[in-house]
Amino acid sequence: MDHDFDVVEQKVAETEFFLGKMARAGSNMFEFQCYLSAFLASSRTSTLALQQFKHVEGFEEWYSKHRESLKQSSMAKFFLDLRNAHLHGGQYPVKSGIFYRDTARYEFRSTESRQPVPSSDILASCRKFFILILEIVHDCYVELGPNLDSQQYFTKEHFSLTDRSIDDAEIEVFGWICEHLIEEEYDDDARWSELRGNVYECSINHLFYSYLGKVTPQPVEPDHYVDFAYTPEERGWIHPPAGYSSVEEYWAESGIQKPDYHEP
Repeated sequence: MDHDFDVVEQKVAETEFFLGKMARAGSNMFEFQCYLSAFLASSRTSTLALQQFKHVEGFEEWYSKHRESLKQSSMAKFFLDLRNAHLHGGQYPVKSGIFYRDTARYEFRSTESRQPVPSSDILASCRKFFILILEIVHDCYVELGPNLDSQQYFTKEHFSLTDRSIDDAEIEVFGWICEHLIEEEYDDDARWSELRGNVYECSINHLFYSYLGKVTPQPVEPDHYVDFAYTPEERGWIHPPAGYSSVEEYWAESGIQKPDYHEP
């Protein structure tokens, strides 16, 4: 499997970083424009980084559906035109700002794009576009997970498809069978759990959880493990979306139900 899908995660996290900076720029229009410029660049490289995985089995068939959807999306076309125009020396797309106490709202100026401006509120439009990208990346984890995600790859269920066991998995990760765990009477489930604690885990589940109300497919754990499971807070999944003071505020406005991850 590929172990470098973290480049996609880094680009997505970078995009959200600049989105958050835009939300906190307040009445400083120069800062807002700088962060908007960076957002436009990083949002584009997020999808370009994703396309570097064409060699992964099933990727082309999976991505073709999203490619067609992006072609039909007026929002995706608008942001692509905006990024291209800005990259080639076009003016900043901010027309003006409306400021009231501690709040700021920036509006798009007219652009050369033939696509309609998504919204007069730049931050809201950028957040909506970011969520579109985030949905695509999350779907990649769902549909192609074991080829990209170590947590989905190193499971009893996935290895059994090719008649392999925890012994084979430990050899693949460590180079040997963990005899000390056997001596300590770890059963296979415990050995699988121990192994997954030593391999890479998706670094943007806090974005999936907070913006979408879902995370990457999680390994199936035995029922008796549930009482010891970490909460979303303990796993670092709580992250206020850009422009909101809390996840709960965003979920309430977006109509997202709080996910149930078997919290103890």
